[in-house]
Amino acid sequence: MLKNNSSSYSDESNKYKFLKRQEICSNSRFDVFFDHVISPDKLNIEDFLIVKPKISTIDQIVGVCIIPMFNDKFYLMRGWRHQFNKDIYQAPAGFIESGESPEDTALRELEEETSLSCSKSNLIKLGSYLPDAGLIEGKVALFLAKSCIKSQKNKQLEIGSSKVYSFTKSDLINLLFNESLIGGSTLVSCYRALFYLDNLLKNH
Repeated sequence: MLKNNSSSYSDESNKYKFLKRQEICSNSRFDVFFDHVISPDKLNIEDFLIVKPKISTIDQIVGVCIIPMFNDKFYLMRGWRHQFNKDIYQAPAGFIESGESPEDTALRELEEETSLSCSKSNLIKLGSYLPDAGLIEGKVALFLAKSCIKSQKNKQLEIGSSKVYSFTKSDLINLLFNESLIGGSTLVSCYRALFYLDNLLKNH
């Protein structure tokens, strides 16, 4: 049976019991827990895995993802990831640092990973999303960086970063529909950016 898709809708029968949390390990970025939960049909689970970033905002934003536009083209990186042994298409992204707003993080990561910069007035908020609601305790804030300019700062060679590749709108749409090796945050950010730009054209 189809249910109301309103964000205010809550089905009490789906709620399960959370009993306790045990920290398993941590590093500089994440705390990892086994949560003890009991499902609605009384299934006892003592090792429900939760990964929680150490730094988050009051709204549970733990990271950002940014789609840059430079000279009317979109830019993505294509960096190697050892766990897949493949090159993965990714937008600039990163973790919130202590004391930063999501906008501050977005502008910093944009410049560090692409050597592009944009003004705060050209940084368009595209909302946020849950990268994996069953695993990651936190949200990613999404942005479109319009009218970027080249920065004087050299981009940092971080793990997973690479040179950037340009895409026309049609090239980007083709990539989104046909490429399997693309990050989830990148996918959602691109769709929201395209939706925002299409609506902007319709309203002018």
